[in-house]
Amino acid sequence: MLIKPSLIAASEQRLKQADFSPTELNRKLGDGPIKMSVERKQLRQRQLLEQTDDPTMVQIGLERIIQGNDLDSINYLAKGTLASRSICRIQLKDARANLVGYATGFLIGPGLLMTNHHVFGKPADAANSIADFDYEFDIAGMERTPVRFGFLPERFFYTNDRLDFSIVAVAPTSQAGGRELAEWGWLPLNGEPGKGDPGEYLTIIQHPGGELKQVCVRENKLLKYVGDFVWYMTDTTAGSSGSPAFNRFWQVIALHHSGVPRKDSQGRTLTKDGKVWDASMDETLIDWIANEGGRVSAIVADLKVAVAANPVIKPVLDQQAPPPPRPPSQPPGSESLSMLPPIAGANLWLEQTGDATTLVVPIRVPMPVIKRLVMPLAAPPAAPPAVTAPPIVPAGPQIGPATGMAMEAVHIDQTTLGSRPGYKANFIGSGKLSVPLPKIPAGLKSKVTTLKGSSGKSELKYFNYSVVMNKERKLAFFSCVNIDGGKQQDVGKREGDSWLKDTRIDPEFQIGDEFYKKQSTFEADRSANPFDRGHLVRRLDATWGDTVKQAKQHGDDSFHFTNCSPQFFSFNQGKQLWAGLEDYTRDVLLNDEKKGIVMNGPVFDGPDADGGDLPNPAGKAHKDPSFGGVQIPKYFWKILLTKDDDNGGLKAAAFLMSQRDLIMDIDRIEEKLSEADVKVFQVSIADLTKLTKLDFGELDSVDTHEATAVGPRRIETVDDIRL
Repeated sequence: MLIKPSLIAASEQRLKQADFSPTELNRKLGDGPIKMSVERKQLRQRQLLEQTDDPTMVQIGLERIIQGNDLDSINYLAKGTLASRSICRIQLKDARANLVGYATGFLIGPGLLMTNHHVFGKPADAANSIADFDYEFDIAGMERTPVRFGFLPERFFYTNDRLDFSIVAVAPTSQAGGRELAEWGWLPLNGEPGKGDPGEYLTIIQHPGGELKQVCVRENKLLKYVGDFVWYMTDTTAGSSGSPAFNRFWQVIALHHSGVPRKDSQGRTLTKDGKVWDASMDETLIDWIANEGGRVSAIVADLKVAVAANPVIKPVLDQQAPPPPRPPSQPPGSESLSMLPPIAGANLWLEQTGDATTLVVPIRVPMPVIKRLVMPLAAPPAAPPAVTAPPIVPAGPQIGPATGMAMEAVHIDQTTLGSRPGYKANFIGSGKLSVPLPKIPAGLKSKVTTLKGSSGKSELKYFNYSVVMNKERKLAFFSCVNIDGGKQQDVGKREGDSWLKDTRIDPEFQIGDEFYKKQSTFEADRSANPFDRGHLVRRLDATWGDTVKQAKQHGDDSFHFTNCSPQFFSFNQGKQLWAGLEDYTRDVLLNDEKKGIVMNGPVFDGPDADGGDLPNPAGKAHKDPSFGGVQIPKYFWKILLTKDDDNGGLKAAAFLMSQRDLIMDIDRIEEKLSEADVKVFQVSIADLTKLTKLDFGELDSVDTHEATAVGPRRIETVDDIRL
């Protein structure tokens, strides 16, 4: 399959923008130990434990990667054989069924195959094409008979030209009849980023130039992630279009699609033997400097946005595991035998008992008995049961059979972080309506996180909001958002969380998923982490813009860990006062289609309460309690600012939310759940200044003074709020 020049040009442009030399980076990474932070190691461990229940094997595998050790368990080959079964050669055929080229593709779910957009750019490209499974040599070196399946783009077809991938439905039964597609399983797609590290070797299984299936084992060194793409070095034949790139644990991390070729002084592409390449030659002859693949995490994120509501794609997004084959008749005493999927078409199969994997080769003798290499007698495995595919809805052009846009799967393009506009001080108006960001006092400036190579800049700009971080606490000093009530868009409900660390500051100054855990874990096990990823700037506050698409992009940008603070799960999830206050501040602006500003942040080491519920602003600082190595703020603050229609100036109201009673004596937190609750107070901005040590400028002069006149007031319902 010839790659379009425009695709190669786009890869060359991305490489230029990324500003690195593949050859130099490859040399720098070398073949020695891989640098992996504790945080990265914990992330990899968690990802792998979701795939296997053997923490010992995960630990050993990761240590070997870190040490640059190429040794692996012998079952690495068996697992690779299983993974390869779902990969096929694609015969590309035109409207008249003429063969026009070859590519590679692989099954990703029941009845669904993925390849490149430049392979199948539209449904018609797949209509007459053919998927050849088992087009490979068997264990005896004999060519196996391929099993051919047709494509059904009218049932499902989705493509994305930017990420260069397409997904198409495959017929459930082979063209010759008698074989079910389910026999070949599929490769689940894990949408979480970070399944490989620079310096780690990848494995690519492919049908280069339409040839028999081949494998390039660990000769593709992962060089660098650049946005939604990953770059890797190759010392052998370039991976065919549509090939999966695997990490050491046979997780698919990328879809191979293009690369950067070596060129002569005249800009002409060169072959491996130094000749000038032309379009009559196959892409596998090109001397590729480096290969590029679309990240699986980016592909999954796009699917969640575009077609998540479609039942056909749901098993893919749910990472549904392929069904196990029907176990064979087992001799007595073999109850512990675990069958791995048979190698279709080659009278042999794999069996696993505990950690041992055995390749079973039947031997024909003059009586109808099949001897097994490691047990007295065993029958060959029965054909796997057919899988009933989910209901299929007729597809429209390009985007497939979506029944509705699942708009709230989170997707963030971090390659454009440097161009985010951030918070605007003159958003409500200029002059007396201008609201600058809070200032960090001189005594705290040593704790401010600065941007890499920024000469002291500290403001992290996002869509509609900005953040300044505390590098000691790894949390925000504050997060401030502009809200335009007249441009709010309905983007639907959120499909799930997908948080990222900001690449503009060091990851060590951010708290990420190495700390946060799924709340269901704590609800089932009170010894687990009870803290949720709590937004400071709420997603809905940032979700506004000229179009629904733009508003969603803005809201998604709130899913950076810089905009996150650990909040007790019952505090963050659905408590009426907490959610009610956030809804109230937003509704004030929506109802009158006003512009407004909301400032948020934690109180670090806030003073304890003097015999009551509220901290004493003039009291002595009291260190926040720690959990899992992270200090948990006892209090959070919020300021709402709008234009005062009566005098044309600003008006402001300040609030303090307390989770103190929930988190004190945190080691006995499971005993306190039914006794404690969230408390919300309306306070003065002057008191917030004392508590936070932040400089809010002239905001004290536009305070509603509700709290100043009568003192801090406990908010029991939203009706108690005064503006």
